[in-house]
Amino acid sequence: MRLPDTWTGLAFACLGGFVVLRVTGFPEPAGAASPRLFPYIIGSAFAGLGLAIAARSIYASPGQAGRAFRPQADDWMRKPLHMLRVFLIPATVVLFGLLSPVFGTVLVAVPLIFINALAWQEKPWPALITSAAICVAVTLFFTKVMRVPLPAGPLPGPWF
Repeated sequence: MRLPDTWTGLAFACLGGFVVLRVTGFPEPAGAASPRLFPYIIGSAFAGLGLAIAARSIYASPGQAGRAFRPQADDWMRKPLHMLRVFLIPATVVLFGLLSPVFGTVLVAVPLIFINALAWQEKPWPALITSAAICVAVTLFFTKVMRVPLPAGPLPGPWF
């Protein structure tokens, strides 16, 4: 089943609005970029672009108003690997949010990125190396450049 862009756009707009509302309660230290800056920018972009996608879908077919809201079934949905990929991305986001405060960013992100790479049929060794490299680079960027504290878990160190 393929959801029309109207529903997808509205879902992204709602998600972005939710993020923007949530980050307004984050602390804002004086003279520095606050922890709410990056999520606020991303949430605003989600909301704006989601509304643009929904509006484009509605106005793309003026003579077929009902089609902009009616789901369509596609052939690719009959393949289990394709469906796994669809559900793996939101599951990864939820698992990271639940597990990273307990186990830390690195110990959670590396396996999750690795599993996603395997789902996209990447070879195991390049997937593992890439997963570790991406995780370390992103962690260093957020902790050192953006000064956003990420959960360290059981791996405390001077670079977290």
